[in-house]
Amino acid sequence: MSLAVAIQMDHVASIDIDADSTFMLAMEAQARGHGLFHYVPDALVFRDGRLFARAQPLEA
Repeated sequence: MSLAVAIQMDHVASIDIDADSTFMLAMEAQARGHGLFHYVPDALVFRDGRLFARAQPLEA
């Protein structure tokens, strides 16, 4: 079963892909067949008791 995984992280352009542990976990999830999305903290909202994020696809 594949999952859609959303990850909160810094802007992709500013991360060090060789040192960022969140990015490494994301790449492992992708290697296992899961879909990846990322969002920045400003894109996260709490509305009517639920969390929402404006996320973008993340592929390597």
